[in-house]
Amino acid sequence: MALACTTSDGTSSARQGAVPSQADSIVLERTTCYGTCPAYRLRLSNGGEIRFDSHNPGDEGRRVTDTVAAATLPALISRAKAAGFFYLPSEIAADSVLCHNRATDYPTVMVTVFAKAQMKRVEDYHGCFETVEHETVPAITRLRAFEVEIDSALGSSRWVRPANRR
Repeated sequence: MALACTTSDGTSSARQGAVPSQADSIVLERTTCYGTCPAYRLRLSNGGEIRFDSHNPGDEGRRVTDTVAAATLPALISRAKAAGFFYLPSEIAADSVLCHNRATDYPTVMVTVFAKAQMKRVEDYHGCFETVEHETVPAITRLRAFEVEIDSALGSSRWVRPANRR
């Protein structure tokens, strides 16, 4: 699979295996679903600064900052490489091999890695399944484990609240 990188001027290029040598930051964003899935944006900078922004209905604008060891970002980038993140398409739901069956009302998770003059973003609609038994292909299983690793490494559970249904 080719890696599509978007440069700072908005153009894109496809390169096989283009992995940033040094990342500036990583961002994980979760959207709401039909139920009470929490919606938020979580950013880790290369200096170890964490920024959490709630996007839950009624809780928008709540922002928290904290810090972790500067080694956390390189460790997460290493995990991204191991998960095959840099070889995934930018939109999982648009790939019929990775998203064979689609259920409705699931959240979407976007992971973006920023590096000098390039970025890699993967949008993962969690309603994508391989079969009606809700099995996922191994690449998606690795991606979703990586998404959880980001949350875990940054301790987002201390700030995450379920979304209120209005």
